Amino acid sequence: MFRLTLALPLCLVLFPRPAFSQGPIVPPRPALDSARTYENSRDGLRWQLQDLRNAAGDKDAARLEALIKLTEISDPHWFTRAFGPDKGEGWGEAYTRNLAASEKNFEDLMTSLADEDGQFLIRVVNYEPAPAREVERTLIDSLRQPLDIFFASWKRRDLPTGSKSTPVGYFVFLDGRFRRDSAVVSEDLQVVASTDEKPPQSPASGKAGDPTAALAGGNGQTPYRPGVAGVGYPQCVFCPSPPYSELARKKRLEGTVLMQAIVQLDGSVTDIKVVKSPDAELSDMAVKGVSNWRMKPARRPDGEPIATALAVELNFRVVH
Repeated sequence: MFRLTLALPLCLVLFPRPAFSQGPIVPPRPALDSARTYENSRDGLRWQLQDLRNAAGDKDAARLEALIKLTEISDPHWFTRAFGPDKGEGWGEAYTRNLAASEKNFEDLMTSLADEDGQFLIRVVNYEPAPAREVERTLIDSLRQPLDIFFASWKRRDLPTGSKSTPVGYFVFLDGRFRRDSAVVSEDLQVVASTDEKPPQSPASGKAGDPTAALAGGNGQTPYRPGVAGVGYPQCVFCPSPPYSELARKKRLEGTVLMQAIVQLDGSVTDIKVVKSPDAELSDMAVKGVSNWRMKPARRPDGEPIATALAVELNFRVVH
């Protein structure tokens, strides 16, 4: 009995299965990483869109379809929570009704972009609303919670400066990924150039039509846009949180105040304008607080300090 037990594995060693009975050994194709996350930023959205374009370029229809599915807003009631019942209910219904057709159009768009040489241009609607797009002002005014809304477009490199870009759509960042708000479709849009594709002009040559010109406050300088064409970012030296006023404490005011401002050459923060705020008292607190900030000015690639436009978001919370 003991010998028989040893003989069985010996036979297996001496007489292996013929090689032709085994199929070819092929390394498994990596599965779609649905757990991948992206940074809530312009670059994060660019990476996610580039992943979609790469799938289209690889002719991998299954992967492209799966990645597009991951851009869905899974809960249609999210629109009501984010934008209130007046606008949110209608947008949620439109989103659900048109989702299949929208995703097919999105897939076709990515397929068409796969063979082009270009770049994705990203704009944060909250801070840079396009004057010609009334829908963007409606989105911002309807917000009921802190939320960045991104607009993405595609610009071919062989097109001359000033040419219109191809709209990709509006996106919001939810659960580690960007979700496409297809309730607002590209046909509703008048395509204009994104600020991402405009190199910074020298202050002396700034034009009145520049989106940052209105922030200059008559100081004779048009501020540069940080992060564009090698322009650096200003850095905080003394940026304390604004103190709560007695009225705000009594009313237990909470919320997020969005502002635009200019960081001057001496590091002072001026020309502060409130973009969105839940209450006038919070606006006043935010403006007074930021006006006392001191920063290191941003610099051009040659090291020269310059005035820059600054987007500021302050969150006020009552400690219970």
